[in-house]
Amino acid sequence: MTVLAQYSDVPTESKREMAKAKTRRALLKSALRLYSLEGAQGMSMNKVAKGAGIAQPSFYNHFESLEALQNELSAQLKDNYLSPMRMAWVDMLKDYDVLSKAQFNERCQQCLMMIFDSAFQNIALFQHLLEDRPRFTANIENQSSLNNGLGNLVIEIQEEWTEIFIQGLQLSNRSCERSAVNLCVDIAAAQVHELILGCHQQRYSRQQAIDTLSSSFDALFANFLHGSNSSE
Repeated sequence: MTVLAQYSDVPTESKREMAKAKTRRALLKSALRLYSLEGAQGMSMNKVAKGAGIAQPSFYNHFESLEALQNELSAQLKDNYLSPMRMAWVDMLKDYDVLSKAQFNERCQQCLMMIFDSAFQNIALFQHLLEDRPRFTANIENQSSLNNGLGNLVIEIQEEWTEIFIQGLQLSNRSCERSAVNLCVDIAAAQVHELILGCHQQRYSRQQAIDTLSSSFDALFANFLHGSNSSE
């Protein structure tokens, strides 16, 4: 049976659903490509639809709004970014007390390499995400208004890092105030972001950056972990 014959045997409803799913993926791909090139300022429903090869009115057959599309794309990017490294970081924190300095350094460098590799898969996207991230406000009530799809992704990832650190602390029989974990994560994230951009500008090599970060994290984690409360 030929491929064409096989496809003709698919029920009409299934064909429709397959075509819809394909267009939905095309819209997400178009939005990612557009955001990587122009950032949030260049995003529009018309541009995204055109990039996917459909008319703008057809956009609503797949997403209720441009923000809904960006939120879905943001969730996919966050999962793709964090999935391969989540357990590596949790295990490193969990095993901190039994790791030698050399072992910690090796684990830390492996984790950092994953972060750098992920950023450099699409460095233009990474730069725009940093540029478009909302700034924290003193008014917590206004914080929810900063939810703007892709522009909020960096903040969401840092919140996820906080959860990863808390999980690692719990597995090592430690507890710590969330504010202290947030501080540790923000310091680490600021260093990582800056050195990724420095590598992109060829100010130094990736290995130099990772070596420096690993040394910095050794001191940061030692201060942070030794200051946390053990339940033992």
